[in-house]
Amino acid sequence: MIKFNDIISCRALFFISSFYIGLWTIRTPTIKDQLQTDYIGIGYIYASFALGSILIMIFSSNIIKKFSSKTTLLFGGVSQSLLWLLVPFIYEYQIFLIITFLFGCGYGIFEVAINLQASNIEKRENKSMMSSFHAFFSLGILLGSFLTSVLLEFKMSFFLNICIYVGGLLPLTILFINFLQKDLIDSIKGKANIFFFWPMIIFILVLLTITDSLSEGGVDAWAALYMRDAVHVTGFNIGIATISFNFFMVLGRLIGDSIRDLLGIYKYLILLIILSVIGVAIISLFNSILSSIIGFSILGSGLSGIIPLAYSLAGKIKGIDSAVGISIISIAAYGVFMVAPALMGYLAKYLGINYVFSPMILFFCLCLCVLIFNKKKLSI
Repeated sequence: MIKFNDIISCRALFFISSFYIGLWTIRTPTIKDQLQTDYIGIGYIYASFALGSILIMIFSSNIIKKFSSKTTLLFGGVSQSLLWLLVPFIYEYQIFLIITFLFGCGYGIFEVAINLQASNIEKRENKSMMSSFHAFFSLGILLGSFLTSVLLEFKMSFFLNICIYVGGLLPLTILFINFLQKDLIDSIKGKANIFFFWPMIIFILVLLTITDSLSEGGVDAWAALYMRDAVHVTGFNIGIATISFNFFMVLGRLIGDSIRDLLGIYKYLILLIILSVIGVAIISLFNSILSSIIGFSILGSGLSGIIPLAYSLAGKIKGIDSAVGISIISIAAYGVFMVAPALMGYLAKYLGINYVFSPMILFFCLCLCVLIFNKKKLSI
């Protein structure tokens, strides 16, 4: 019999929150057709989600201090689940933008609080663990996208699909939150908000986060549409890119802590960036099922360790409240969605959806240059 503790519960909550993302990414074509919008319209929907996330994240450290991370997790988890039940019944585009904004608020506060819990556990255990926590996040997207693809193949209705997920995951969310521990006292000391003169390490972590989020978000938002409209597949194969990507995200994150400790932070990041560039290049140049599987798999391997590393380091910067450091990384991640999805929508519409991922190569090259000239800054 499994004995629940905060480590198992934290992993489970990472999994649950991302399982819904798996539902979202595979059902994006369904939502597009439901709203009768175009690629640019989908981009604005993601921008609305990002706006809600960022606004709540700006105040998240103060909210967590007042109510605790457990209470904010409860609010975020329950609100997301209940909002999903409304999605199949909304056909007005403007109303859907409001719903996605509220989704962003719930998800944003959940994101900061769960990463703070993971950071506290990592400090308590005094070893690298963040990558393994985020492995369960990727596992959630993988299984969520896989199961949704199967249900799509069997033509299950969108509403019934959502009811099954919410009915199973909402009670589990409440259950696992109860097993989490109180916040560490030293995690809420230091700079109390995000508005201060950042040290160089934060700027480096923000750049890495933006680049990773552009890529991960690009896959979540556009992979299903890419497979349907560029590779011209149907049914289960619409989700094959997302499934391949997240399988290697899970694998990379499960072994990421060990590789990070073996190679060191600098060499580990260089390896991740090179793999990511190769993956994006394959996706942009070819559009077959085989090339999609290979390209998205390599990209998933490359991206797997960047965000966990950024969160891990941000939670350990001396003189800065852990919740503040994590909030900055979270804002950087979701700030991408303020502009990027709409711009990617324009790329998809006017250049072709197979080019929607190509700008990522420029960001990865910029990261490579910054890392080369700031090697010493990565040791905290």
